Amino acid sequence: MADVAASGPRGPGKTGSLKRWLGRDYALAYLLIAPSVLVLLGLIAYPFARALFLALQNQPIGGEGRFVGFQNYSTLLNDPIWWLSFRNTLVYAVFGVGLKTFVGLAFALILHQKMKGRTWLRALLFVPWSVPIVVDAFVWRWIYNDLNGILNFVLYQLGAIKEYVLWTGDPKIVLWAIIAVVVWQGTPFYMMNFLAGLQSIPDELYEAADIDGASALQRFRHVTLPGLQSVLIVVTLLSTIWTSNELQFVYILSSGGPAHMSEILPTLAFFTSIPGRELGLGAAVALSFFPLLASLIVIGGRFLLRGVEE
Repeated sequence: MADVAASGPRGPGKTGSLKRWLGRDYALAYLLIAPSVLVLLGLIAYPFARALFLALQNQPIGGEGRFVGFQNYSTLLNDPIWWLSFRNTLVYAVFGVGLKTFVGLAFALILHQKMKGRTWLRALLFVPWSVPIVVDAFVWRWIYNDLNGILNFVLYQLGAIKEYVLWTGDPKIVLWAIIAVVVWQGTPFYMMNFLAGLQSIPDELYEAADIDGASALQRFRHVTLPGLQSVLIVVTLLSTIWTSNELQFVYILSSGGPAHMSEILPTLAFFTSIPGRELGLGAAVALSFFPLLASLIVIGGRFLLRGVEE
């Protein structure tokens, strides 16, 4: 009886204090994360859910929507322009991201070395990324101009071309011309992140590799690349998402032409939704690339988690 009486008051007391302790901390935690949750719900979750629902409707601008199920997606699968845009988006993203990765890593390795004027050179190479994309696009629209653009003028004066090139008017080269601009604008982002990653790799690893007689290529393969693995995965995923979803360069430089040869899914979604006044079909176009992007995110996340566990 004494034990029961002694244990009785302590039990509720401990439980009550635990509830008060947990309740106080949880209330503070909910209060702190509430703004972020509201932003995520308002700017990401709700628009995404709305787009999913809109893609299942026949929704003209200013008109009443009608539920049509997956008819919009069926329409896209039978549309040759959508298939061309899908292929262009793949080429645009794969080569754009691949070249930015290669060039950015090359510049990072060069600028990581001790040299005179390294700080000024880093700042200069970062300018394309610091300028707004719209401004970059209009600058390159002038550079690519077939009549008074500086690129044709310089190449013609140097004898590299015999006649002016239609950089954004030739179906065979228009997409590659835009990819070149994308690489020029996005490479500094890779370069700066790779530089930060290189500076986090301990010098002792390179010294140990030198003692073991490793060549420059072996040091790069066995020291530099493993040290940059996390940075490489994160930056590549972010750049793939940004590159495959941005429409500014294509819209300003070529508007998807000529003959849809530079059309990508973001511009096709825009022209379908706004000038075409078909919001439901435009939403379906915008979401048609989402499964591939989601798969890349899942694969990249698994690589990151595996690296953390190791």
